[in-house]
Amino acid sequence: MDGKRALAATLLCAGVAFVGVFHLVFSTVFGYGFRTVSVGLIAAAVFGILVVNA
Repeated sequence: MDGKRALAATLLCAGVAFVGVFHLVFSTVFGYGFRTVSVGLIAAAVFGILVVNA
C-alpha cells in the first residue's frame, strides 16, 4: 500500500478500536452486556492494523 492509503486504513482501524474500547468500558460500567461485540471490534481493529502494516 502506498503511504496515504496505509495511513487512512490505520486511522480507520484505530477508530474502530476506540469505539470497541469505549463500548467495552460502558458495557462494563453500566452492565448492559454485549461485551463480545466490543472484543470483536477490538480484535478486528488490531488484526487490520497488523495486516495494513505488514
